[in-house]
Amino acid sequence: MSPSNPPPQALGQAPLEPAIEAQLAALVASNPGQGSIEEYRAIWSVIAARCPCDLLVFGVGRDSALWLAANAGGRTVFIEHEAEWIAETRRRLPTATIAAVRYTTRARWWRWYLLRPARLWLRDLPPEVAERRWQVIFVDSPQGYRPSTPGRMMSIFSAARLAAPGADVLVHDTDRTIERRYGDRFFGEENLIGAARTLRCYRIPQAR
Repeated sequence: MSPSNPPPQALGQAPLEPAIEAQLAALVASNPGQGSIEEYRAIWSVIAARCPCDLLVFGVGRDSALWLAANAGGRTVFIEHEAEWIAETRRRLPTATIAAVRYTTRARWWRWYLLRPARLWLRDLPPEVAERRWQVIFVDSPQGYRPSTPGRMMSIFSAARLAAPGADVLVHDTDRTIERRYGDRFFGEENLIGAARTLRCYRIPQAR
C-alpha cells in the first residue's frame, strides 16, 4: 500500500444483534477453519449496509443461508463449480439462485495468468450474471490451497469486470499469495478500505 494511503479499517470488531451473533457463532463452531467470527461479521455488515442490493457470491457452502438473509429483499446469485455442492445447497436452500461454471486454471500457473488476464474471464456465466453490474461481490471460491486446485484467478478477474462503480468487493483467504496479489492488481491496492483477518474489502471507484 502506498504511504499516502490510509491503512484499511479493521472490520468485524463490533458485535451485531444477538440473534445474528448466535448464527455466526454456530457457523464458526460447525465449520472450523473456514472463517472467523470477525470475518463473518464483516461480510454480514458489508452486505447488510447495502441491502437490498445486487449481491454476487463466488462459492456456496454452509454460510450461504447467511448471505441470503443479510440481503433479504435483494437479488443474490451464487457462482459454483462443484456439482455436489450445488445439489446440496439446492436441497437446503431451494429458493437460492446458483449458476454453474467451470474453472480451467490451476493455482500453480498464477504468475503466467497475471500477464494474460484476458484468458481469465468466466465465459460460461449466464447472461443474467454477465450483463449485470453488482453492488456487492464476495469471492470465496474456487479452491486455492494447493498448486493443483483451480485458484481464484478467474473469480477475482471476473469479479473486477462485474463490479458496479462504487461496489464493495470482499476477498477471502488473502493470507495466500494469489488472493492478495490478484485482489490488489484487479481491484486496486489503493481501493482497499477494510480488512478482518484474512478477509479484505475493496471499494471500486465511482469513475471507472
